[in-house]
Formats: sequence, structure tokens, C-alpha cells
Amino acid sequence: MSFSLALVLRPLPVSRRLRLLLSCACLVIAGQAAAAVETFGLDGGRAARAPGEWVKQAQALERRADWAGLLGHGRSWAQADAQNPLAWFVQGRALGEMGRLPEAIAAYRENLRLAPRDVWAWNNLGNAWRDSGRPREAMQAYRAAVEIDPDYLQAWNNLGSTFYLTQGEAGVSRALARLQAADPQLADVWRRLAVEYSLTRDPRIAREAVRVLRGIDEARRARLFGILFAEG
Repeated sequence: MSFSLALVLRPLPVSRRLRLLLSCACLVIAGQAAAAVETFGLDGGRAARAPGEWVKQAQALERRADWAGLLGHGRSWAQADAQNPLAWFVQGRALGEMGRLPEAIAAYRENLRLAPRDVWAWNNLGNAWRDSGRPREAMQAYRAAVEIDPDYLQAWNNLGSTFYLTQGEAGVSRALARLQAADPQLADVWRRLAVEYSLTRDPRIAREAVRVLRGIDEARRARLFGILFAEG
């Protein structure tokens, strides 16, 4: 699909600009087959906290898309170290790819019981809920991820695309109108994250919205999610 970003982002009357953004976003989001998933490709501090050989083997199995092998590896890892959340993450990853979604959900929940602030697991739990036909639970999981780490753009994108796929253009318009009436700054944040970022995938757009979001108090952030989930 091709379109002119210069046209989309040119200053227009608010209602006309919103209709154009939403129309383009419909085409972009509707064409996304699945929510973005976190792989086991661990890096940085997270990998450093895990036993090296378990991690290396999991990475190799994932690169080969050997989901049965990854599942068996994760189960062996959990038998050796049941308190390591990554042992459950790799099981959830494999089970999700195998379409065994209830088991994937259970694995990610165990991961999160052990590591409640693991935003990667929250994101993938959201994907498993979404693929199970439970978009509200999916959005709650993505919400948990972005409340823990507002800079986690992938979860914001998944939240926005799941909201659109559930509510459609009319639902996005209603949510933006309600936010505009209640708090115009929140409306601008959500439009940037859910519409403009989905269109452009320009992280600068999302980061500016997140910067604003970080600067407002908890009650106003709760208002944003309250309005969105009222539409859900």
C-alpha cells in the first residue's frame, strides 16, 4: 500500500484530518495479520541474568522455528529451575506458535507470577489472548506492559491495533471524541500512538506522545484507559 505522508501530516481542519488519518490507519492496521510478538532473542541485562547454555539453546531452537524442540527445552529448563521465569517464557513462545493458546496463556501467566514486571511476557500474553478471540483481555495485558514501561512502543502498537480491530473506525472516532471533550492533551497522545504511529512507524511520533504521557499524573493516565476500555 502506498500513500503520501506529506498529505496525511499536512495541517488540515481537525475533523477532516482525523477522517483522513483514520481512513489510512484502517488500511494499515487491517492489513496486519498478527500482533507483534516478542521473540526469545534476549539481549542486554535480561540475558545476563539467565543461565547461558539454556538461553543459547533456546535461541538456536527459535531461529530454526523448531517449536516442538523449544517447548521440550522449556519444559526441561523448568524442571531444572522452576523459579526462572524465562523457562516459562520459552514455553509460552513455543505453544503460541503451535496454536496451543490456552497452554501458552498458562505459561505466560506463570512467567508473570514469577516476574510481574516482565513487559515482554505481558505483550505476548496479550497476543495469545487476542489470537484466542479475547481482545479485551489482550488490551488489558498490553495496558499492563505500557504502564510498567511507557517507552515500550511495540505494546502501544499492539494495543492500538487491537482496539481498532475490535472497535473499527467508528470506535476509534468515538474514543477520540470523548478524550477530546475530557482532556484534549490525552486525545492528542492517543491519536499519535494509535493512529499516526501505526501509519508511519516513526518512533519519534510515539516517543513525543510517551514524553507527554510521562509528564501527566496517574489520575489522568487512568482517565485515558478508562475511556478506551469503556469503548471495549
